[in-house]
Amino acid sequence: MTAAAVRPPRIPVEVVAACGYFLPRLMFLNSRIAPQIHWGDVTSALDGFPLDDLDLASAGFWREWARRWESVAQTYVGAAAASTTTAGRTAALRSAAACYHWAEFMYFDDAERKHALRQSVRSCFRRSLAGSPTPLTEQVARLADGTAVPVWIALPPNASAPVPCVLVCNGLDSITEVEPLALAETYLERGLAVILFEGPGQGLALGRTPLRVDMEEIVGAVADLARAHPAVDADRLGFAGISFGGYFALRVAQHLPGTFACVLNFSGGPRVAPFPGLPRRLKDDFRFAFLRPPGADLTGLLADSALDITWIPDTRVLSVHGALDDIFPVADIRRLDEQWAGRHQSLVYESEAHVCLNRLAQAAHRAADWVHSCLTTDRGLA
Repeated sequence: MTAAAVRPPRIPVEVVAACGYFLPRLMFLNSRIAPQIHWGDVTSALDGFPLDDLDLASAGFWREWARRWESVAQTYVGAAAASTTTAGRTAALRSAAACYHWAEFMYFDDAERKHALRQSVRSCFRRSLAGSPTPLTEQVARLADGTAVPVWIALPPNASAPVPCVLVCNGLDSITEVEPLALAETYLERGLAVILFEGPGQGLALGRTPLRVDMEEIVGAVADLARAHPAVDADRLGFAGISFGGYFALRVAQHLPGTFACVLNFSGGPRVAPFPGLPRRLKDDFRFAFLRPPGADLTGLLADSALDITWIPDTRVLSVHGALDDIFPVADIRRLDEQWAGRHQSLVYESEAHVCLNRLAQAAHRAADWVHSCLTTDRGLA
């Protein structure tokens, strides 16, 4: 029997057809600090992917997906152990962290396995910081009931005076070290401080404590911590949230008057589309975040969370959105333009869906320019 010829890994065209829509998310921005994968990781993970279950609504697809990405992560853990330099260990551990995240981000079959994968993201990232120059420091904000809220503060290099600061919020299935930190880097590059935080149901608490709709209480405590920081200009705070974090951004704009000079809603909206029509895995995503059992109908919960857009905030708000978004309808963003006229601006990509994945880098930097302008020159989007 002739041995099979060795060839480079490649992604089957059938797999590209099935999941090509969200592949750009895996390459989330061009980060310097946040964990990030490379295209070769994608080909390694998806090479030889079974073609008999390419239904993204099925649990089987995501079990296989998680197994393969965890395997790639483990090769990086091995590379980190074998490295003889800090730079080599740092790079390998951050790649491992990213791969662990993409293993678990849509995996809901086994809660303990998902938690373990998310813990691996944090463990690898923290280990990557050893001996490597990074601007991150950890603190804790306290709610009125004593609940601890983990907080990470990053200051721009060579800041000689208090600087404006942006609070960056997680979405439904993101993890602080990856998507929020990558977004935060766009602000650091513009000379702004950033604060990342994990409220109930976010970060390592995802699936352990229910996500709170009233995230403004948590944000208020984090904003208090920001204002007390000697390197932060207390009068120039901004807030940014992506996906469901964008929904939180709109809530924050309404519920915390006088707190933020500007608020960025990146692909959130004042209401989620009706629950019965959401994709199956997204339904599972919501159930996991809100600690609801498999099959639970969250129609009432999501309907009750819809914002009253007649309540006009006192701050400037920018919504970045895809016109084809099937989670947060773009029609609601158009209504915000009308209802919040003079306070709300929108940047809509007509050929993009949720989170504008194919234009993500361009949109993120344009939004960061807007935030920087609001916090430093009092001008909005040109």
